[in-house]
Amino acid sequence: MISRRVNTIIISGDSHFAELQCGNTTRGPLFEVQSSGMTHNCLDWIPDLLCKYYIKYVSECNGCIVEPFIDLNFGTLSVMWETPHPRVVLEVRGRTGVELHYLIDVGSVADSNCPPKHHVEHQLIWQLCAILILTLFIILLLYIGAYISVALFARVLVYIRFTKSHRD
Repeated sequence: MISRRVNTIIISGDSHFAELQCGNTTRGPLFEVQSSGMTHNCLDWIPDLLCKYYIKYVSECNGCIVEPFIDLNFGTLSVMWETPHPRVVLEVRGRTGVELHYLIDVGSVADSNCPPKHHVEHQLIWQLCAILILTLFIILLLYIGAYISVALFARVLVYIRFTKSHRD
């Protein structure tokens, strides 16, 4: 049985944001570069703050090496063969250039573990309360809007009937 540790890099996407992750396995670190959103991202369908909140807290970037990037992006993977040990450069590029960057030294990483994670403080109960309050507020606004529309429509009908009966 071969017990040599190896480096594995997964390239993925279709999540409407970008991130760099790493997870330790018995065979060595497992890296993932996820890039998605050359034409659209979560900012297209939800407001900025909710998009950032979703990415940081709901999707729980547990293995993130750096903070996720939510704007339009694409990923690149480059191999530098000219060094004694090949190096792999994982990058996510946005509108203004490189947004996320990580260098993997293939020779040294195979004998080590993942780099420290980018930690996000989780306060689940407060997050759930905030989502509940926001949802209730939206429902209230929809209810008030519907009530005003129905009340206004009823008044218009009463006015039309009143003016029609007085004309005759």
